[in-house]
Amino acid sequence: MKARRKKELAKFPRKMRKKLIVTFLTITILLVALIGRIMYIEVTSGEKYEKIVLTQQEYDSTILPYQRGDIVDAKGTVLATSVDVYNVILDCKVLNSKEEYLQPTIEALTSCFEDLKAEDLYKLAEEKPKSQYNKILRRLPYDKVQKFVELQNDTKNHPYIKGVWMEKEYLREYPYGTLAASVIGYTTSGNLGIGGLEDYYNDTLNGVNGREYGYLNSDSNFEKTIKPAVNGNTLVTTIDATIQSVVEKKIQEFNEAYTDGYREGEGGATRIGVLIMKPDNGDVLAMAQYPNYDLSNPWDLSEYYTQEEIDAMDDDARLEALNQLWQNICLTYTYEPGSTAKPFTVAAGLETGTLSTNDTFFCDGAEQLSGFTVKCVAYRKGGHGMQTLEQTLMNSCNDALMQMSYRIGAENFTEYQQIFGFGQKTNIDLPGESRTDSLIYTLDTTSQLSLATNAFGQNFNTTMIQLGTAFCSLVNGGKLYQPRVVSKITDQNGNTIQDISPTLLRETVSKTTSDTLKQYMYSTVTSGTGNTAKVDGYSMGGKTGTAQKVPRDGVNYLVSFIGFAPVDDPQLMIYCFVDEPNSQDQPHSTFAQN
Repeated sequence: MKARRKKELAKFPRKMRKKLIVTFLTITILLVALIGRIMYIEVTSGEKYEKIVLTQQEYDSTILPYQRGDIVDAKGTVLATSVDVYNVILDCKVLNSKEEYLQPTIEALTSCFEDLKAEDLYKLAEEKPKSQYNKILRRLPYDKVQKFVELQNDTKNHPYIKGVWMEKEYLREYPYGTLAASVIGYTTSGNLGIGGLEDYYNDTLNGVNGREYGYLNSDSNFEKTIKPAVNGNTLVTTIDATIQSVVEKKIQEFNEAYTDGYREGEGGATRIGVLIMKPDNGDVLAMAQYPNYDLSNPWDLSEYYTQEEIDAMDDDARLEALNQLWQNICLTYTYEPGSTAKPFTVAAGLETGTLSTNDTFFCDGAEQLSGFTVKCVAYRKGGHGMQTLEQTLMNSCNDALMQMSYRIGAENFTEYQQIFGFGQKTNIDLPGESRTDSLIYTLDTTSQLSLATNAFGQNFNTTMIQLGTAFCSLVNGGKLYQPRVVSKITDQNGNTIQDISPTLLRETVSKTTSDTLKQYMYSTVTSGTGNTAKVDGYSMGGKTGTAQKVPRDGVNYLVSFIGFAPVDDPQLMIYCFVDEPNSQDQPHSTFAQN
């Protein structure tokens, strides 16, 4: 035996045996060092590396959608919200993994959902045996899926219902349909806001999706990790849903009353806009218009076009029609304001000292300017005669306003147009506000004719929000506030994240001038052209407007009324315009006063 062993050892030279021993010892030392290193890592960083490994052992993951924030009115009435709905998903791979799963699962589906047909489900399972995501029903409320979920969870009595799961998402809802549509806006798929607050505050309303991860842990057991979604924030608006609904009802009644006018098949006017603000801070309480649209179905044109007209539209024509419907005309539509601009001319004269409360002007019905006869509203009657400043506004005398413009001068007039914000964006927190800087005269471009016509509200353009905001400063003591629609932002639990305080931009007129104009406009409503707007029981002031549209052929007019109440401490500013009333006799501001 020993001889045999010696013989085997003799096969390896001494030098080779030494090398083998060294190699063995080296490997042993390295293994010991490696084991020691692993033990060290396990003790000091084992938990950290275990998490990294487990996250890489991903078995499955599901997106957990966030809930878009609500839009509420000033009193908390929900104007826009997102409700949870469920898609029913069929996993054919799981369904086909065992023969006993197929029939019970399909029978359960067809018994709980009447829209599903057994033959369609069998065909899907056969044609797509490995597919794991088949959306067989979409956007069902929970009460519609609850019965199936209960069957599926009852594993004792229904152990073979497999391969079906519910995918949660959120559906945007507008509880009041058309209410404040142009202010709120709507959303498309992917929570993208289109128009209104949905657009302007899109990032604020949106949240961040979460995710549910399924993985095999170190013991090969299936575990889940959930990263919860972060929901969007809520907008608390300055809109009063009650006031807004009253305004929209009045617009509807007006349209119904004048639909059968001289333009058959049309509404009460081409356009109607109404703006109600709080003068002492710039809050928008209501902003309404015609035409309007339903937020739940913003693509519907059937209210304003026949089916034949819709069918005849190409894509460009249809989009143009929709854009006309979606625009907020209180911000986007530019027009000549007419006589509602006259209080600003009087204010500019009083502030610059070029006019005084004792001034009088004689109206003979017209002024001759640059070869043109510019008429007053009393032209056919031979004029208004002698007019005080107060009577000028009460009777809406163009002739007296033109004479005032000569005293005020182009420099003062154009300066005060800037002070009042004409030609400038108000920067209200809504998208789409029009620029009008190119639609007013500068000092360099003003002529005697343009100055005279601008003085009574013709020959320059404005928007409702521009004029309404400026008018608030005339009646609140001279403070020009930036208009706002959102007062604060809260989280899903109602905690305030951001207060949006009123922004005072500048002083426009003195309190003395403001008080004087309030008295003049009070007389305009009680005894002048605005008497139709008087509401019993309230002290009101205001000014009418009748703007002859281009071409000035005496056919089409934009009529308006702007007012405030109560006179001593204005809490409301109300501005309404009616563009081309559906009547052969258009030039009457009573269309806007009613």
